Amino acid sequence: MNSSGGKALLPTGLADLLPPCAGREERATRLMLDRFAAWGYERIKPPLLEFEDGLLDGVGAVHADQTLRLMDPASRRMLGVRADITPQIARIADSRLAGAPRPLRLCYAGEVLRARGGPLRADRQFRQVGIELIGAGNAARGDAEAILLAVDAIARLGVAGLSIDLNTPSLAGVVCDAFDAGESDRRLIAAALRRKDAAALRAIAAGPAAALEGLLAA
Repeated sequence: MNSSGGKALLPTGLADLLPPCAGREERATRLMLDRFAAWGYERIKPPLLEFEDGLLDGVGAVHADQTLRLMDPASRRMLGVRADITPQIARIADSRLAGAPRPLRLCYAGEVLRARGGPLRADRQFRQVGIELIGAGNAARGDAEAILLAVDAIARLGVAGLSIDLNTPSLAGVVCDAFDAGESDRRLIAAALRRKDAAALRAIAAGPAAALEGLLAA
């Protein structure tokens, strides 16, 4: 008698998406992409793997510890499996679309794979759907457009109780300066923000930074 139990096992954080969930994911993706297109965003499709040095350059550096790597048998160079699509869009905007008129309105949908699950998401592979507005003349108007489009698209999925998190890279430094935060606190805050670890941020605000080393390293 053959046993299929071993074949059904998957690595931690990976799962088969079965009916009807797989179908619902595809319909939700299509609906959101249609809304993005209605707002003037054009579809872009980066590859699942890239050369490691390009994938982790610039804004991609924050995902270095979440990137799975392998050797490319053709070029003998190291490749990285994307942990986030946003750095790929930044690369394309800065290279292939460097001469395209601004603002660029781009949208995407695809799978991403991470080395480990996080405190807010145990899954290591998931579908990422999003937009990038690049080169908007007025930053505030650009932010407002992105927020309104996100609300429009997500509301059409029937999601209730929607909340918006604003993540401005320079904001953390401004807040640290205002509260005269020390270098140790700044380092821990940056690590917690990269991991979207709200518990660690609350602990930093409540106690000495030295007591948080174990929490952030866990």
